[in-house]
Amino acid sequence: MDNRKIGNRIAVLRKKNSFTQEELAEQLKITAQAISKWENGHTLPETALLPTLAKLLNASIDSILMPSGVEIGELITFGNYKWRVLDVSGDQALIVTENVIETRAFHKTSDIRHRVTWEQSDMRKYLNGKFIKQFSDTEQAQVAETAVLKLDNPWYGTNTYPDTQDKVFLLSYEEVVRYFGDSGALEKRCGVEYEVMGLEHGDAIHDEYDKARSVLNMAGFNAWWWLRSPGGPRSHTEWDHVTAGSVDNIIWICGDDVSKKDGGVRPAMWIKVK
Repeated sequence: MDNRKIGNRIAVLRKKNSFTQEELAEQLKITAQAISKWENGHTLPETALLPTLAKLLNASIDSILMPSGVEIGELITFGNYKWRVLDVSGDQALIVTENVIETRAFHKTSDIRHRVTWEQSDMRKYLNGKFIKQFSDTEQAQVAETAVLKLDNPWYGTNTYPDTQDKVFLLSYEEVVRYFGDSGALEKRCGVEYEVMGLEHGDAIHDEYDKARSVLNMAGFNAWWWLRSPGGPRSHTEWDHVTAGSVDNIIWICGDDVSKKDGGVRPAMWIKVK
């Protein structure tokens, strides 16, 4: 067994299920230091703890102890891009591009009288059309059609779109905190308000996972990128940096103008792994 891979798998599943190390340890009646040693690859869980651990993490014992062909957190090449593996389920893996691969508007217009949703957006049409067609026939066959679930804005309650079926999509607020680190701010609505150029910019999540969410564009500079979740009452959503060149990335729950052409694109998809 590869202790490092198993530890990484436990860490990802713990965060996905919104446990801190202390909370998981309490459920298992062990110390948080024991959890830390598992996740760092120093030790493995005791056999007697595995059934309870698997139940708490919503995973099978085999999926914890014998990760599939790709590892969560691993960097892989697919098509002409580098992708980060966010999750693994059976013979499929959820991947997202490691960098912002291009910039484009989420939609051509930002007329607030006609709210733009993921379902209707130019971005969705582009990702599931021109973008995916650049992959080979073999690669396209590996991409699974995914049920992209309806998710309203968790703070403003802004309505979004019906569930869609897509091969390529953007991440949501919920997926961002699930896979990059959950401080509880999204659920508890304990964000902060920022002012940009003297104007109130709205609520944002600014927490200990800022660095984990940091991303670069293809030129190697800090970048912001679009999410598919709806923003506040008058805009879509974006994930922005605090200032140009900052390594800290915060999540804007208020959203931004869908027609901004400098919005970063970071596609996600579920692919079949061998």
